[in-house]
Amino acid sequence: MTIEESFTVNASATAVWAFLIDPERVAAALPGAKIIQKVDDTTFTGDMLVRVGPISANYRGTVSFELDEPAKTALVHAKGQGMTGMGNADMRMTSKLNPVSDTKTEVTAIADFSISGVLAQFGGAMIKEVSKNMFQEFIVAMKQELE
Repeated sequence: MTIEESFTVNASATAVWAFLIDPERVAAALPGAKIIQKVDDTTFTGDMLVRVGPISANYRGTVSFELDEPAKTALVHAKGQGMTGMGNADMRMTSKLNPVSDTKTEVTAIADFSISGVLAQFGGAMIKEVSKNMFQEFIVAMKQELE
């Protein structure tokens, strides 16, 4: 499944970039996410709790970053295994910053993800809706911190 979102933040590209490349700040803004340990400069372990309908699934895995600072583009790859046999999740998200002005930045994010196991039984439409809602919560939290 793919989700594409564009939004504007009333902050400089430098401030938005600093936020997006900081795993602790990103995890704090993403509902259910938690960084556990730094593996190296670009890889971290963490947990993610996802609720779809009456089911909750807790995933443990890794998140890694590939950054192109001059182009202000970041590729984030997260993959996790569900605790207690809940299946697996894999997500690749590319974020691109476009400075609109010194104090306004447009962010475009494209996420490709797949989920297997119990949550996948809810179907693509419901999974996509839950993912979009989580992303909207992330945007609100990010804007609250940066604006």
